[in-house]
Amino acid sequence: MQFMKTVIWDFNGTILDDLDLCLNVEKEMLRRRHMFADYTREDYQKLFCFPVINYYYKIGYTFENETYEDISVEFNDLYDAGFDTCTLVDGFAELIEQSIRDGNRNVILSASRHDALIDQCHKLHIAHYFDEILGIDNALAFSKIQMAEKWMANSDVAPEECVYIGDTVHDKETADALGIKDCILVACGHQSYDVLKKKCENVVHSLREVKL
Repeated sequence: MQFMKTVIWDFNGTILDDLDLCLNVEKEMLRRRHMFADYTREDYQKLFCFPVINYYYKIGYTFENETYEDISVEFNDLYDAGFDTCTLVDGFAELIEQSIRDGNRNVILSASRHDALIDQCHKLHIAHYFDEILGIDNALAFSKIQMAEKWMANSDVAPEECVYIGDTVHDKETADALGIKDCILVACGHQSYDVLKKKCENVVHSLREVKL
């Protein structure tokens, strides 16, 4: 099948509105450890970063008495328990449907664990929108660049035919690693407009502003 272009979508914060869930899970984990937990959405969006372990250091974890792996398992358990409270990001349904009508290939590239990502897409009833759904093979969320590079090398996709849509600086880094110039960052997810604007020229506040 001949596609007009390939639209690469990040998942968390770009398709899935899980900012409040992530913030609430982090605050619960901090309270369990009697650590400072009075963070706002704005605080979170300024502090969050990849690799995620660096974000944990920022909010006070030292990993002297527990490992990053331990923290990740606890986070994922609490996240999974609250997943049903999440909704799709405003404007996603209209934009993906327009992309399909335009004849584009649509692909998810996510730092989420692959099996969990597939399950979540089915729960959200969006799996049918995508030609490929790609996640990483573990739950530690270090980086998706290597996975993305492997996908690009094995696909028939040229970087100049791609549009990359994400919500973090790591999405811009991934687009750069793939040679994709057309990267759009949306400041309704895990990092603020100001954080994103320092690393990417094309930053919008909403998916409703995105033109493919």
